[in-house]
Amino acid sequence: MEEILVEIFDRFKFDHFFKILLKNGFDNDEALNFILNNCKLSTLVYQERIENEFYKRMSANDKLSDDLMKLISEIKIEIISKLN
Repeated sequence: MEEILVEIFDRFKFDHFFKILLKNGFDNDEALNFILNNCKLSTLVYQERIENEFYKRMSANDKLSDDLMKLISEIKIEIISKLN
């Protein structure tokens, strides 16, 4: 039987899924282990959330992280500049 892994290729999805696990009683290390064993991760997600240990600072009630807020702002600016 083939195992199906959830694909987590962006930081938004990682953060969202990680917070769901935290809200359901996992601690940060348990949530990470669950993701590592059940998900396919992109290199970016692995570097930005796991390798640099960002996941250790996350909590279930966190708002959108600063790096993702910055990314959204950059995308908005790019879209607006293309409209002109």
